[in-house]
Amino acid sequence: MKVFTRIALAICLAAPAVAFAERITAWVIDGAPERPYFAQLEKSFNQLYAAQGISVDIKPIPGYNDALQAAWMSNDLPDLVMIDGPNMASYVWSGMLQPVDRFIGPEVRQDFLAGVIAQGTYGPDSHIYMLSQGDSSVVLWGNKKYLDAAGIPIPTRLDQAWDYDQLTAAMEKLAALPGVKWPLDFKLNYTGEWLTYGYYPFIRSAGGDLIDQQSWRAGGTIDGPATIAAVDKLKAWQLKGWLVPATAGDNRFFGDKTAALSWVGNWMWDTYHEALGDDLVLIPAPRIGPRAWSPNGSWGWAVPVSTTKHKEVSLFLNHLFSPQQIKTYCELTGYVPARRAAIALMPIYAEGGALNMLTQQASHIALVRPVHPAYPVISSEFGKAFKNSMQGADTARALKRAADAIDRDIDDNMGYPPFNGVPLNSVAK
Repeated sequence: MKVFTRIALAICLAAPAVAFAERITAWVIDGAPERPYFAQLEKSFNQLYAAQGISVDIKPIPGYNDALQAAWMSNDLPDLVMIDGPNMASYVWSGMLQPVDRFIGPEVRQDFLAGVIAQGTYGPDSHIYMLSQGDSSVVLWGNKKYLDAAGIPIPTRLDQAWDYDQLTAAMEKLAALPGVKWPLDFKLNYTGEWLTYGYYPFIRSAGGDLIDQQSWRAGGTIDGPATIAAVDKLKAWQLKGWLVPATAGDNRFFGDKTAALSWVGNWMWDTYHEALGDDLVLIPAPRIGPRAWSPNGSWGWAVPVSTTKHKEVSLFLNHLFSPQQIKTYCELTGYVPARRAAIALMPIYAEGGALNMLTQQASHIALVRPVHPAYPVISSEFGKAFKNSMQGADTARALKRAADAIDRDIDDNMGYPPFNGVPLNSVAK
């Protein structure tokens, strides 16, 4: 009888731990660089909270965006999801996401780079709906051997960034060098979102934009004089034969070294450094107007509205946004750390480090793409117009077609309320 009592008591004492055990599920992108990170993230979190019966199941999902949309439509979303930054506003507007700022303390939020916060902030209510562990950036990568041979001083600070005329003059000198077939690999072989991500900073630098970010209308802005002039300035380099054509492939800068400069992002560091060694230099993003901007954005973490395990989600988010976890993520993926405390742990991104130029740009001149539900349409239409223009189409006509298509989508969605002319600061929070 005493044995049975002791066994029953042991079962009763153990029961609460089992009953209150909570498992959350997170969907993540199925990318090769990220897979080892997600495996260690799951393991480290589960070990940290094993005594509390809390665990996470991190699932890499092939065909991610389609799977996410299908799960949303069928009301079958997990507790956490990853989303691509530019699409965040569309997901929030559709009702898919709840704010993440409620799960993360203000002292942690204040440590994030401003561009990362801006990318995840939804204007109508000023809440943060997505946060990333890292940010991306694009610089001019240069072959020092060619730049020295042409007698071109190399900018090393943001305030030394070349303007349009200086960059044009540099390319003219580089074009005359033996061995240089194209002064600049402008990544015209890239497609999709790159066309907006990679070239939008030049539009803003010249005073143009993809859409009026007060009235949220594209007509008169994406096809306005400043935007047309910006695209035509880039097109002028193409007409001179200075840009690596899309058909020439991806390795002209680092392979046969027939390109002297390359406009591309942080993801090429390992490849470029291995190929050029000490001849590789990072040059700040150029400007073609009053000030320079650099691309910004990455995938980040968000919480579906259906999620009810708020305590567990909060623990998980605070774990993955810890400086050490961000450091591990950026070591494996090449992103700029999203928190200053993590940058301090990574000498390569800190002051004096080989990639500090990326940190400086992400900290001071990062350009967030328009945070609006119509962004997928805005980007698609601008990308088509830009590509058509670079291939010889009339720039003004190409951008006018883009403006009409974007505004037609906005009209079809009744202005995407509350973006339909209501001042954002008057929207109830």
